[in-house]
Amino acid sequence: MNLRTQKIITCVLITASVFGGFEALISILNLNQTGTYLSVAFWIFAYLMLMIVLLFDLHIKKPGSLTRARARHADLPATLTRQTRVVFSALWERFEHLRSWTYIRQWIHFLLLPGFIFWSTFSLLYVNLGNYNIQQLLVVLSTIALALDYWFLKEAFRRGREVADADIFATLSMIKIYAIALVYAAALSILRYYCLNPLYFSLEVFGYTFLLIFQALYLHRRAGGKNMAVALLISLIMGIVGYGVYIWWGYNYFTAAVFMAAIYNLLWGTFHYQIDKTLSWRAFWEILVVCVIVVAMVLSVTNFTARISGGCEYYLSF
Repeated sequence: MNLRTQKIITCVLITASVFGGFEALISILNLNQTGTYLSVAFWIFAYLMLMIVLLFDLHIKKPGSLTRARARHADLPATLTRQTRVVFSALWERFEHLRSWTYIRQWIHFLLLPGFIFWSTFSLLYVNLGNYNIQQLLVVLSTIALALDYWFLKEAFRRGREVADADIFATLSMIKIYAIALVYAAALSILRYYCLNPLYFSLEVFGYTFLLIFQALYLHRRAGGKNMAVALLISLIMGIVGYGVYIWWGYNYFTAAVFMAAIYNLLWGTFHYQIDKTLSWRAFWEILVVCVIVVAMVLSVTNFTARISGGCEYYLSF
């Protein structure tokens, strides 16, 4: 079996597992089994993370650890003690990458994106209890996003480059735009559902934005002090935008998330061109025009006076 065939088979399995898992969660949730919904979601996510761990392990490991262990202990008598040492020495070297902070940090970074997509979808399915059409749309979009993420992670590991290639980075950036809109929508809907203070949403937006930008900088190997300061500034701006959106936006949190994702894309896109040293007025105006078009479309279909009956009073008090 060649690498491409193996890649296709594993991605098909991941896609089927994600889609089937989300469909099972919808069925459980719509039966009003909240506790079961949470526990099943945990195990589905654990399975997805295990698949990424296995993917990481298979491509990062150093082959031939048993052969090297045998050579290392060749001077010992052929006894059970020698065999035991060979086995433990081989295992110790086999999982060396899982004991190194460099590799653990890389693994954590690659878990961020699928984690955001999965748990944001989980939250939005919960908020849209009984709204089957929206639930199905979320399932389809999130399944595609997770499948693409897994496909290009496998490709990144296969190539073994220190810095992600342009095609991989571009695709992961598109997935990231979907993920950031998803986490904004999930955070906004959940916090409004429980009538929590706008400051909590602002802090969540700040944290999510910073983590996703930091992951991109990590893939670029550009997580230096100056770039981190810019990442914090962008996150702070998004946090301020989020505070205003939480208070003044209508009840449609999906349009609010699209609006915020457009602002994020403008800020991150400009920053991305700058760190690649390809920022020009033409590139900036292209990003700005896209942002303005998206924002104009969202604002044109948003009813800012629409409120949920009996909703939180402080929405209108600012």
